[in-house]
Amino acid sequence: MPRLTEQEQREIIRFVEAGKPLPDKYRFLLFEDKREVELIWNGKTSEVCNIVLPFQVIEQVDEPRAKRGRL
Repeated sequence: MPRLTEQEQREIIRFVEAGKPLPDKYRFLLFEDKREVELIWNGKTSEVCNIVLPFQVIEQVDEPRAKRGRL
């Protein structure tokens, strides 16, 4: 992990104590694993909601095909 300066450490502590999210600058300094990707946008929440959707209905029509030559 990269070494943080005393000022950076104090600033991170201030964010944590205030209950505020860490700026991206510190998130990437603190957590080295770059394999995880997250989309971030204004107004994004961390709430998870479950939505009940209707089941998909697949209709099957079993009718014999007309013979060739007969219409």
